[in-house]
Amino acid sequence: MLQLGRTRQVFALIALVALGACGGSDDSTAPSQDTGPLSIVITGNSTNQTAAAGSKLPYPISVSVVNSSASPQAGIPVTWEVLGSGGALSANSTVTDGNGLTFVDWTLGNVAGTDSVRASIGSGSFVIFTAKATKVAGSVVGN
Repeated sequence: MLQLGRTRQVFALIALVALGACGGSDDSTAPSQDTGPLSIVITGNSTNQTAAAGSKLPYPISVSVVNSSASPQAGIPVTWEVLGSGGALSANSTVTDGNGLTFVDWTLGNVAGTDSVRASIGSGSFVIFTAKATKVAGSVVGN
């Protein structure tokens, strides 16, 4: 009978060690690094901004990169590209932070009208931002 009690203790100890080896994260909000398809999503106050032609937008344009389960993805390179004569960006390439977010500042083109920027990731997923550049005294209209 004493042997049976010792066997149970050994099995209990093995079970505890096995459970401890399973690991896990104590931070359930940490982004997962899923290898499934990734998507890029516009975030924050990025859309429908307006500023004077040749001026920086009031808010940075920002994106989030998520996996197929909508979990944010850290460390993902994002490429930013001005379309047409839509101004200049603070960076042409950025990397998502621990929350799956990244951003750039956008200075609009010198011509009043609608300017556009594309943000894309390696999977081919992309988003297009548009902003309105308003006419400044003495500026040209049409973009």
